[in-house]
Amino acid sequence: MKFTKLSLIAAIAVTTAMASDAKISGEARLNYGTDDIGTHDLFNKNGAYGDSAINLNYTKDLIKGVTANVGVTGVSTLGLENNLVSGTWVSHGGARSAAGVDDKVWIDTANLVLKPIDKTMLVVGRQTLDTPLAFTETWNLAHNTFDAVVAVDNHIEKTTLVAAYVGRGNGHNGFENVDGGQSAYGALNKGQEAALANNKGAYAAAVVTKLIPMTTAQAWYYNVKNEANAFWLQADVAPTKELSVGGQYSQISPKGVVDGADDTKAFAVKAGYTVAGVDLAGAYSQVDDKGLVYMGNTATGGAHNGQSKLYTEAWWNYGYVGQAGAKTGMVSASMGDFGAQYTTVSNDNDANLEMNEITLTASHKVGPVNATVALINTASDNAAIDGNSVQAYLTAPFSL
Repeated sequence: MKFTKLSLIAAIAVTTAMASDAKISGEARLNYGTDDIGTHDLFNKNGAYGDSAINLNYTKDLIKGVTANVGVTGVSTLGLENNLVSGTWVSHGGARSAAGVDDKVWIDTANLVLKPIDKTMLVVGRQTLDTPLAFTETWNLAHNTFDAVVAVDNHIEKTTLVAAYVGRGNGHNGFENVDGGQSAYGALNKGQEAALANNKGAYAAAVVTKLIPMTTAQAWYYNVKNEANAFWLQADVAPTKELSVGGQYSQISPKGVVDGADDTKAFAVKAGYTVAGVDLAGAYSQVDDKGLVYMGNTATGGAHNGQSKLYTEAWWNYGYVGQAGAKTGMVSASMGDFGAQYTTVSNDNDANLEMNEITLTASHKVGPVNATVALINTASDNAAIDGNSVQAYLTAPFSL
């Protein structure tokens, strides 16, 4: 689902863990959503969307220090479009309807994890990533992945060094792996979405360290060939068990086919406090009035509506906090299975890029199924998102 607690400390998320024997694991997923945006009412078929998916992952140690990971995902409407919904969570393609609802199956993981020496790991092949400006988004029924080579080293005390090359991904245009495999990395700016031939992949390097007491600090550098250079700086401090504070600063500088365009610059701050079992948080972010590239996930959503790693990211309506000119405030509270978040975005550049969102969530495990229900109210000059939504997420993890 879209509510994800950002865990940049991990730096890189590998799809499966090491195992001494062969292991099969996975998830069965069912997502449903309905809204009253436009002229239809809640729970009306015309404003509802639903999908199901199953994910299977196979892990096997081949020899000492070499592990193979293979994963497949299949999606299906289960016929929901016949009576209950008119849209899907994932682009299915196919010709069975105008929208396309053919069942689809694809390989989303296929990599080797190599440990040539102690404290050094190399992941080669199709995998998930978790970096500030290029990452796997887990809110969707299907998760975007990358064809990449990632090296992680922990020889320096309390420090992780990361180097990566990302050749292709499947998230830049509606998670289009369901229509035939990995594609180019994706255009980063409006007006260049079709110029994928100019894109030759991306390089990244990072240092993530806990050498500073009570602090996790990280610095990332990106070179998206022919399109942009970028860096991301972040520090998160936890002076006590109850209190946490953090700061972020990032800049994306266009080059190549868009050389000379304005840089995108953004900063964010946050504070969190736990009292009487309630986790409270507040954050503020600001993006400069000018800037060609959206301050968010450069690997998804085309150019301007991927998820952002800024502290202020909304629960559901992505594509606003990272826009040029955006000034965003966010407050949240959670206790046990219940959560609430309020996000407000103002933008002097365009009233359609302003948005207020209130989300209430309840999660509970029912037998083997993890269930979450979300109630979302959105107020915006953008008629495409203005209204109320109800969403349900059912996930059943398993292992064989």
